[in-house]
Amino acid sequence: MKFNDLFAGLVVLALSGLVASASWNLPNPSEQPLGPSAFPLILAGLLGFCALILAVNGARATDAGPLVGLADWTRNRGAVLRLLLVPAAVIFYMLFAETLGFLICATAILVVLFLVGGTRSLHAVAMALAAALVIHSIFYLGLGVQLPWGPLEPLRW
Repeated sequence: MKFNDLFAGLVVLALSGLVASASWNLPNPSEQPLGPSAFPLILAGLLGFCALILAVNGARATDAGPLVGLADWTRNRGAVLRLLLVPAAVIFYMLFAETLGFLICATAILVVLFLVGGTRSLHAVAMALAAALVIHSIFYLGLGVQLPWGPLEPLRW
């Protein structure tokens, strides 16, 4: 999608207002001058300032076009399906990670994404398996994060 700068600026300005209002009343348990609300308020102010610049530039543009429009690639069914594979992969992981385990889910997701991206079958399987093992090792061994094993529980290291 393509967004006009005026529209995008107004949306981001509203977002900065939400961040500011949410952080305004954060409790300050230590009663320090700069409590937990200071950093979010500074970021909200900077975000609001940038949003105003974007909105003003969008309002002054003579060839701004419609507020919201579709990009050319959205007319290509294959491109849209490839884009939708990413949230579908996240949903697949959320639904099946406990049952199948991280290694099986991650490998399956990566194989599908690699194949759709044009990688040859053998390379897709090898890279997906290697990536899943490396990611699992980083989380499990390096960071101490317990990832689900699923049916591979007897192989836990």
